[in-house]
Amino acid sequence: MNQAWELLFEGKIEEAKKLVSENFSLETCKDYDLLNLMGYIKFFEKDYKEALLIYQNYLDVAISSQDKENEHIGYHQLAMVYREMNDYQTALSYIEKEREVIEDSFSEDALKSSVNKYEQGYLRFKIGEIEKSIMYMEQSLKQALQTDDFIAQACAYRGLGEIYSIEKPEKSQENFCKLSNFLKKQVIRLELKKLKTC
Repeated sequence: MNQAWELLFEGKIEEAKKLVSENFSLETCKDYDLLNLMGYIKFFEKDYKEALLIYQNYLDVAISSQDKENEHIGYHQLAMVYREMNDYQTALSYIEKEREVIEDSFSEDALKSSVNKYEQGYLRFKIGEIEKSIMYMEQSLKQALQTDDFIAQACAYRGLGEIYSIEKPEKSQENFCKLSNFLKKQVIRLELKKLKTC
């Protein structure tokens, strides 16, 4: 399974698919990792109908086993596919459902909340709800900065920059500059880590 994920991240979709497709049956699969992998394969193949079926099955398995961690992931993955299909309203409805699970079961998890608020902000931006979009993206950044996840932080800075490029161009430049400085610091931090391990 790990090898298939590595191949997928390297863009070798067909090779990843060959490794796992023989063992995959949508009707019987209850393995979250395999469902997620096959969902991503279909997503990258732009077979959105099949990706939606896989992620709906993922969600159904999580709900039936009362697995809140995977339930929120299932909602998130369905939203990802709908967003890629430019069906932003449906994507937002799944992100709202994910938000409810996070608030009920993971209220102290700043990263989960930050990622959800990023999606709330981005999807609202896409449907023209600019003020709400800014509010959610600012909350996403605030929560991301409480974590050590620099990807969530960078995404929030980029999201604010994109939103402000329409609403307040001067703030857009400010956020893109913050993103640039932030990324430079991360590169320096990673280089220093490498030196310490040598």
